[in-house]
Amino acid sequence: MIQSHCYCFSGIIITIYCSLLIHALASPTLHFCRHDQRKALLEFRDEFPTNDQFDSFPWNKSSDCCHWKGVTCDDRYGQVISLDLSHTPLNSALKTDSSLFRLHFLRHLNLRTSFLQGNIPSSLGNLSHLTILDLSSNNLIGEIPTSISYLNNLRELKLLDNHLVGEVPVSMGNLNGLRVMNLGVNNLNGNFPISFANLTKLKYFDIEFNKFTSRLPSNMSRFHNLEFFAVSENSFRGPFPKSLFSIPSLQFLDLGKNQFTGPIELRNTSLSSIGLIYLDLSYNSFDGPIPESISEFINLTYLYLDHNDFTGPIPRSLSKIVYLENLYLSNNKLTGPVPGGTQFQSQNCSSFMNNPGLFNLQKVCGDKHIPEPPTSPQHEEEEKWFNWVAAAIAYVPGVFCGFVIGYIFTSDKRGWFGRRKLRVTRTAR
Repeated sequence: MIQSHCYCFSGIIITIYCSLLIHALASPTLHFCRHDQRKALLEFRDEFPTNDQFDSFPWNKSSDCCHWKGVTCDDRYGQVISLDLSHTPLNSALKTDSSLFRLHFLRHLNLRTSFLQGNIPSSLGNLSHLTILDLSSNNLIGEIPTSISYLNNLRELKLLDNHLVGEVPVSMGNLNGLRVMNLGVNNLNGNFPISFANLTKLKYFDIEFNKFTSRLPSNMSRFHNLEFFAVSENSFRGPFPKSLFSIPSLQFLDLGKNQFTGPIELRNTSLSSIGLIYLDLSYNSFDGPIPESISEFINLTYLYLDHNDFTGPIPRSLSKIVYLENLYLSNNKLTGPVPGGTQFQSQNCSSFMNNPGLFNLQKVCGDKHIPEPPTSPQHEEEEKWFNWVAAAIAYVPGVFCGFVIGYIFTSDKRGWFGRRKLRVTRTAR
């Protein structure tokens, strides 16, 4: 009997011990910064001209580096997993053998607006755990190193607003986990990489303000998670890539200031399921009529079709887009009346200018801004004669004033209506 009690007590002790052991293993342990991590960070700091640049990041070798500003460590092992030095004036280049690249477990690296100079070192490809890389708004030059394609875990790549040149490495199409790619505001050139078709998880894609050429891929529907697509201010050419409108998640589309041509073909495309909010096709060479089916973008708020060669009437169906706030149709070859409706009458007058065939603009521009056909000499003489008669039949004291006012009105009206406003200024973009 006593022996059975001993067995029972021993079993309880073992159970409690195992439970405590499992709990200890499962619970994160707060480790101090590893010595090698602290050393790498301090050496990285010393690579820049003066330590004064780190005044806002007081790193003291006698303190735990996991508590340093801009540094985040893994709770379990004390590895540095995030480094954020954004808006810290480093004023130098990243060295190829920089101590930064000894932080092998780094997941997030943010050096945005750090006044970095020089090339992007190929050694960056050694940080194989990186998921977020932000080097935007610096003074980086040279080409994008192919070693970036080694970062298989990368989810966000931001290199915008630098001075990068050359073609985008084809191998970057291997980064099939990318959600965000922003290469805008550089001097990149060449064709749209075909390998980008592999980046099917992309949600945000921005390469605007570069020197890309060629056509966009015909089957853009492969980017079925895309929400933001901006390629403006390049030299893309060819027909309208209508396959973009088969992406239900697309909200922002900017193809402005390129060399796209031809009509906008939207037939056999279901548009009502697309949550498009922003559409910019301006400053291209699109022609033909504005498709009535654009009105199926029921969430559209910004629509820029100006500076193209669109012809025909403004579709009345656009008045069905209840959220439409900014509409620009200027500098086309549109004809006919401006339709009624709040969506049209609430626009700036400049939104419709330089479409010689448009009329019925009174409610948008007001009478004084509406161009009239130039008057013939005969009509001018008749108008002068009418003013003279009006002055002659007035009361005697008002004859002289009537003559002067009539003459000024006649001559000034011809000058006012003979002028056209040639510049269009967008106030809403």
